[in-house]
Amino acid sequence: MRTRTLGALLAAALIAPAALAGQQPTGTTSVPQSHTVVKGETLWGLAQQFLGDPFKWPDIYELNKASVANPHWIYPGQVFKLPGTVTSVGVTVVTPPAGPPPTDTAAKAVAVTEPARVTTAVAEPVENTSTGRTVFQRESPPPRPEESRGERSAPPPTVLPGEYFAAPYVVSATTIPGAGRIMQSGDVNPRGQIDSRTIFKAYDDVLVDPPAGAAGAKGERYMALRLGPSIPGVGQVMIPVGVLKVTRARTGTDAVMTQVVNLYGELRPNQILVAMDSAAPSSTVRPSPVADGQETEVKWVLSDPVLPTVNSYVVLGLTAADGVKPGDEFVLFRAGQPGASLADPATPEIPLGRAKAVRVTPFGTTAIVTAQEQPAINVGVLARLSAKMP
Repeated sequence: MRTRTLGALLAAALIAPAALAGQQPTGTTSVPQSHTVVKGETLWGLAQQFLGDPFKWPDIYELNKASVANPHWIYPGQVFKLPGTVTSVGVTVVTPPAGPPPTDTAAKAVAVTEPARVTTAVAEPVENTSTGRTVFQRESPPPRPEESRGERSAPPPTVLPGEYFAAPYVVSATTIPGAGRIMQSGDVNPRGQIDSRTIFKAYDDVLVDPPAGAAGAKGERYMALRLGPSIPGVGQVMIPVGVLKVTRARTGTDAVMTQVVNLYGELRPNQILVAMDSAAPSSTVRPSPVADGQETEVKWVLSDPVLPTVNSYVVLGLTAADGVKPGDEFVLFRAGQPGASLADPATPEIPLGRAKAVRVTPFGTTAIVTAQEQPAINVGVLARLSAKMP
């Protein structure tokens, strides 16, 4: 009995190394020079298949930029060049047991779940190839390659809803006819009294007198505004500070209970309330470059007295009457200067940044700064239309 047990242990010891060696091979694996895309494949999946790491999909994209306009969209029949070799690390290979091959159902039971990736939009430095300078510009979250279905998914709007709703805008006067107002907190303190806070935060309950014409129905949304400066020759700036949603339908002429659902600034009692604008731009068409576009200047910046940077709002001197549309793009620049004397060469035009129109009224254009080359964007800076929406 003891002899048989010892023999079994020796046999297991001889078999185990071979099984382990078959389970975790490591080393350098040759990658094919090219691959033809089939339906259902993604850059993410191809990177997993050929490079051993789905997060290396940009390596494949970089090699095939000439045939891939957008990494979201790849199509059956495209032939992609692949990087040279990949070192396989920690790959588990399971040797199937003796017997009939697994059924199709069993083969499909193993699925690979793509890990979630959360990316925050930040300003990243990139090099401006025309000037050689470092530019800080907004970076969208890295695109996630989508399945190649033979059709393109809808691109995002040229002007994002958040850019539009948070944008200050210019009106003709300091008052808005029929505007409502924020009254006071709708929360009750432990003594049974209405809370006396004067600055509201997200999810606070707030009592309001709704705008004229508003029914006060549950779910209605109102935009809270504060008065900005009055710009000579332009108009009155209105600055959005938050969005409130009706949580309880109005009864008679009582104040309406709302909840703060978005904050753009300090939300306080007695600020103006208007009906939420439902006409936000939704076009996905991109602007086309133009030469010798209209010129204007920056009339106001939201971050005054701090110099604005990427994602800051500025008001430009052009209006809807000048044909400006949301999505139009502008270059911000310092004009060239003559030399100190006739013998000195002139100073050339110096680009300072770029901006995109997000809200246009009959009194001014609000633009959001999308890139910055110089920390010198302020009132009086020149702006030139560089790309035009159709």
